[in-house]
Amino acid sequence: MKFTEYVFLFVFFSFIGWILEVIFRSFQAKAFINPGFLKGPYLPIYGTGALILTICATHLEGSSLPVKGLVYLFVTTGLEFITGFIFDGCLHTPLWDYSEQRFRIKNYVCLQFSLYWLVLAFAFEYLVLPVYLSVFNLLNPVAVDIFAIVVSGVMFADWTIRCAGIILEKKGKRKLLSDDDESEFMSIAKSLIDHPDVQKLADVRHHHYKTRFDHSLEVAWRSFLISRKLSLDCDATVRGALLHDLFFYDWLREGPRLHGFRHPRICLKNAREVTVLSKKEEDIIIKHMWPLTIIPPLYPESWVVCFVDTCCTMKDYVTGNGKVRVPK
Repeated sequence: MKFTEYVFLFVFFSFIGWILEVIFRSFQAKAFINPGFLKGPYLPIYGTGALILTICATHLEGSSLPVKGLVYLFVTTGLEFITGFIFDGCLHTPLWDYSEQRFRIKNYVCLQFSLYWLVLAFAFEYLVLPVYLSVFNLLNPVAVDIFAIVVSGVMFADWTIRCAGIILEKKGKRKLLSDDDESEFMSIAKSLIDHPDVQKLADVRHHHYKTRFDHSLEVAWRSFLISRKLSLDCDATVRGALLHDLFFYDWLREGPRLHGFRHPRICLKNAREVTVLSKKEEDIIIKHMWPLTIIPPLYPESWVVCFVDTCCTMKDYVTGNGKVRVPK
């Protein structure tokens, strides 16, 4: 199998896994339950499991059932443990709870479900995989490649937005409890926020429901929280973030062609008319659309604003609800 065929298998069984979980959980709850961590109808843990089991089945062809059983038990339980650890231990967002089950390890895995996964692993090898391969061989290779690339790209974007949103939200919630943080932010931002050219952004639509002023303020606030955590230059971060989208046309209907490539220079020109900029602040503004700008950011503060701007933008379009409380 070539790379895109493995990707297609991953995407396909991520979708199948989502359907199985919907049926299982909805039946238990007697109501529709969407089990997905992501927005789309897919569960990557199932796609990953199917991918690993396919590789294992290929290499274990001819092996005895006990050997396969040990490998499948290790693979499925290990995958569940790692996933549980990442989401609960790192993102503090548990996806399941085995607290009422016997023979468990930190609520991430338990003996009962490990045996379930073992049975499903054998069913996958002997029942599901042969049918899948038979049907797959009838598909158009070009269509397979396109589908695999597009859907996996959507899943990756979905994953990035969701994880980034959780991280930023948790950072924001912790920091919003501190009046000192808000005071420090406003001491840096107030003179720019009150500037007439920056205030004009409140009359320009930007992302979905948001004005350009709201977007710039959110990016500045979230970037400030991260920069403080990393002991970076908060002044440059906030000022650069507030001015990173300082242009006054509706980019969906007017303005220059290739807006994504050209507007950073327009914003830099407008920002220089508003205030004196440091080299770091100029880099933040001119590089906030990287990699469209080709040359990468030179400073860590520029990377922070570039990352936060991308996350906020994608969140606005995917969720349609990106409003957060920021100092004003």
